[in-house]
Amino acid sequence: MGRAESGSKQRRRLKVASLITGLVVIVLAAVAFTVSVVQIQSAIAAYAGGNSAWSRAQVSAVLHLDSYARTGRPEELQAAKRWLEIPLGDMVARRAMEAESLNAQDARAGLIQGQNDPRDLTRMIWLFRYFSQLDHFQRAVQAWRETDPYLLELQQITQSLESQWQSGTPSPERIENLRGRLKAINAELDTLAREFRVAMGEAARWTTTILSLASVEFLVLLSALAWIIGHRLVRIQRTHELKFRAIFEQTAVGILQIAPDGSILEVNQAASEVLHRDRSELIDLPFYHLVHPEDWALDRQERLELLDGRRASATTEYRLLKGDNELLWARLTASMVWHQVGTSPYMIVMLEDISESRRLAYELSFQATHDELTGLFNRREFEHRLATTLGRARKDASVHALCFIDLDQFKVVNDTSGHTAGDQLLHQVSQLARSTLRDHDILARLGGDEFGVILENCNLDQAAIVAEKLRTSLESIVFSWEGINHSIGCSIGVVAITTDAPDTGELMRAADIACYVAKNEGRNRVYVSELNDRLQAVHRGEMAWLNRIQDALHENRFYLDAQLIVPIDGTSALPRYEVLIRLKDTDGETVPPSAFLPAAERYGVVNKIDRWVIGEVIRQLSRHPEHLERIEACHVNLSGRTFDQADFADFVIDLIREHKLPAHKLCFEITETAAVHNLVDVQTFMVRLSRMGCTFALDDFGTGLSSFSYLRQLPVECLKIDGSFVRHIATDESDRAIVRAIHEIGHTLQKCTIAEFVENDEAAAILGDIGVDYLQGYGLHRPCRFDELLVNALPENKHISRLRKWTRRQARGVDKR
Repeated sequence: MGRAESGSKQRRRLKVASLITGLVVIVLAAVAFTVSVVQIQSAIAAYAGGNSAWSRAQVSAVLHLDSYARTGRPEELQAAKRWLEIPLGDMVARRAMEAESLNAQDARAGLIQGQNDPRDLTRMIWLFRYFSQLDHFQRAVQAWRETDPYLLELQQITQSLESQWQSGTPSPERIENLRGRLKAINAELDTLAREFRVAMGEAARWTTTILSLASVEFLVLLSALAWIIGHRLVRIQRTHELKFRAIFEQTAVGILQIAPDGSILEVNQAASEVLHRDRSELIDLPFYHLVHPEDWALDRQERLELLDGRRASATTEYRLLKGDNELLWARLTASMVWHQVGTSPYMIVMLEDISESRRLAYELSFQATHDELTGLFNRREFEHRLATTLGRARKDASVHALCFIDLDQFKVVNDTSGHTAGDQLLHQVSQLARSTLRDHDILARLGGDEFGVILENCNLDQAAIVAEKLRTSLESIVFSWEGINHSIGCSIGVVAITTDAPDTGELMRAADIACYVAKNEGRNRVYVSELNDRLQAVHRGEMAWLNRIQDALHENRFYLDAQLIVPIDGTSALPRYEVLIRLKDTDGETVPPSAFLPAAERYGVVNKIDRWVIGEVIRQLSRHPEHLERIEACHVNLSGRTFDQADFADFVIDLIREHKLPAHKLCFEITETAAVHNLVDVQTFMVRLSRMGCTFALDDFGTGLSSFSYLRQLPVECLKIDGSFVRHIATDESDRAIVRAIHEIGHTLQKCTIAEFVENDEAAAILGDIGVDYLQGYGLHRPCRFDELLVNALPENKHISRLRKWTRRQARGVDKR
């Protein structure tokens, strides 16, 4: 009996052990199932967050690359590279996970580079390795895989743009082609990112359905174990819910659950932070209360299709109202959840803050259509608006007016007070003009000191009144800079925009000529012109300038100034200088070169001025041999139009031989633009004069379209770095980098470099650090009369003295400070 009882106890123990063992197995299975569910959901949420970071990085990289294509600013390039590293890291990670043998180290490194949370890496790799071949996940992976060639092409475009700008000679055509390709790639990547989001959303819903069904079957199995299994199930379910809540709350992407009637059922912490609202404030709040009233009607049809089950998901960009009454731009990706056990259908909405992307897009658009200095429309946008206005005039026979404005004394401000003062004056003029015109009038800076205005629904009589009011306002400006007062005026040409105008180009030319007539008739006035009097205006303008220049040549009212070109090496005993053309009007007042040289070039008489200058320089120098011994070279400017004269080289050679002038004392300056546009003629001229010993400098270097590509074709000894890069060198790092690049390439090609527009000691010191060979500008020497320079000692002043002391200290290794 004792044995039977002992056997019974043993059987009971075995049964209990069996039950406990079974319970343990069931509990372990439940735990494993729960962990797997959590891992899958966490991995899906992690991929959703990674897709958001990927999309933001892709958009930012494209925007910065486009900005770099337009401006060449190195910081834009670096920003683009930083943003591009994110999707490239994700690409490396995916390829490592797709490999037959998993390269876990590369996969983890790539995902971290893609700004994925390090805590999610293991589950993300696990989900990809074991579930990526399933149909729903496979579509997402395929969309991800198709982004590879576009990302690699973005890398190539980055290298191409960097190569273009580092060459110093970016091709506008190449840049525009690359910008166009950027736009196309951006569109393709946006489409693939959206496909990825949609596929992952479907995968998430499919996974939820499968896991729900599996959970039901598992509960049926566990119900056989009575209260023990039920107790374990409650604990497992509670743990499961807590883990899902943690995932829901901790994900970086805003998530909202919205009922079919539009009320908010649940939000995570990320959504609360994005909206600047507490969770309690959002729960039960109708979602449309968060949407800007003007945007609620957007994509209404897509929302209805989503609620009806005719659409799987929908993505919309709205302006949302934050809790602080500010607005944010958000991208909302919504999908319906229909088959959750024990719950009603609801909508899952992924919320992304895209305010920064919108801001960058707006900034890009603004920079493309506005002038950087004044904030007004630029010429390109102005011509677009003019075309629109002309189209409206043709459509409804309305009448509008076009005004062309040219400041009369702007060049004087630049010449006497420097370009910084000129920039400030332009800014002041633009503000005053804007405040004078009507709100709907279109004002633009067309370039330099020229402005354009479109007066809509305004006939010529009314336009004349508005233009006169504007002229009077600008005339009242007394611009003061460093104790010097400048009074300016403006000449305004006005033409009508009617159905008779053939095109915008003809309108712009007519307004330009009308403005020229206003200048020719005494400046600081308004000239209202009909299109049919354009030829008369052109003829009168041409004859006026032709007569004035011819009279000045005949009456010998031209004279020469000279400005020193100071060697940066203070030990040099042989300086250079540049001769500058000047004109005295009949009343004895000096006319600035900017007043007559453009007209001389426009109407084909500049070659006579160039011949007068060369003849005067050679005659004067030949009379002062002792002066020639004290200089390295005298620089003489040549206009591009002069090379149109077939006998010009013979004329110069004959003068040199006639006066027996040492040819190596002459250095002819030819603008980079003239060299590019007249390359064959300029090259022929240079070769012939070089054989005699003359030297050459390229003026305004760096502003052309192919700066370095043609240098090997021309016998150029000096490069004059354009002043637009020099005048802000003390404050603008990009200008400093451009000057340094020009100087280094110039020295590589064994050419000396000259920086013009040096206006202060700080700029001179920076240029000395760079190693530029010569400096020229008002900060070193103000132009003096050439005939006085020939008979007197070369001038010295405090700036040159300081510069030479500084260079001597540099030579001894003493810090310049």
